Amino acid sequence: MRATRSLALGARVVMLVVASAALTACDVVVTSLNAKGKAEDTWSRTYPITANGQVEIVNLNGGIDVVGGEGTQVEVVAERTARAATDDVAREFLKQVEIREEVNADRVRLETKVPSNPEGKRAEIRYRVKVPATVSVRVTDVNGAVEVTGIKGALKAETTNGGVRGRDLSGAVEATTTNGGIKLAFASLASGGIRAETTNGGVDVTIPASAKADVKLSCTNGGISVDGLKLEGGESSRRRVEGRLNGGGPSVSLETVNGGIRFSGK
Repeated sequence: MRATRSLALGARVVMLVVASAALTACDVVVTSLNAKGKAEDTWSRTYPITANGQVEIVNLNGGIDVVGGEGTQVEVVAERTARAATDDVAREFLKQVEIREEVNADRVRLETKVPSNPEGKRAEIRYRVKVPATVSVRVTDVNGAVEVTGIKGALKAETTNGGVRGRDLSGAVEATTTNGGIKLAFASLASGGIRAETTNGGVDVTIPASAKADVKLSCTNGGISVDGLKLEGGESSRRRVEGRLNGGGPSVSLETVNGGIRFSGK
């Protein structure tokens, strides 16, 4: 009988703990859903940079768009948004959101910094950046998409929850994400080649049909298609393709776990 009572008491204690945890979880959700207050501002800077310099953007929440063009300056516009229970609280929180700058003649680095314990508040920054096309670019995000256009220098693009898109690229490219697709289009293939990897999403890469490359394509759950390009040697199956393009050249490595791969020439 005592054993039965002990078991019953233990079960009630477990139920109370579970119920308490559930209520706590509900409080967190309600707090997040009640963040109806909003504050916004725009942060902008212009920096001179050398033709072969490096631009780096590190963000937490919000997208990053980088466009290459002429000139010798980096132009940054950051659209900042804070949310909290009220507009006043959101405005105060927005004052605590920083964009830290590390700048010299050859390098521009910007990093988003948000207070570590926001208590139901949240912040998002969307970066829109214009750079000289010849610089190298490195962008890192956590929750947000990355898009890069017209870059001739090396590009490294990383995000966790979001896709990576690149157009009119001419430099070596390394693009990685976890939850999102990768789509890249190249004007030419650089000696540094291409590496594109994702876990949950597809990979779509287009290169000039005349480019020379050593190609390795791999997926776990999905298929692979090669269009407008003739690979020689290696192997070819539904989930793995290897071969030389136009006699071989820079490495092209495309990989995904849950998604398909499309590799095409133009």
